[in-house]
Amino acid sequence: MSFGSAACAAVLACFSSQPGDMILTQTYKNKTPKKFINVIKEIKASSPGLSGFFVGTQARLVHVGIIITSQLMIYDVVKQAVGLKATGAH
Repeated sequence: MSFGSAACAAVLACFSSQPGDMILTQTYKNKTPKKFINVIKEIKASSPGLSGFFVGTQARLVHVGIIITSQLMIYDVVKQAVGLKATGAH
């Protein structure tokens, strides 16, 4: 149960933070910060619709997903080791 919950949280975190990371990456890509609206237009022009904001999501899921899942699993193991109930236990 802990692993499933941690993995779901990791996937949601990856998908929700990807657009912001994409904007940040494009903003500072050429060492000269661009205006926010221009960055949004560039991303939208590169791919139709909102899909441009999710370029690289697969790599992010592997990299960040493993890190977040590991952190949450360690948290739960340590919590149980000190005598507290597992996250989600009643």
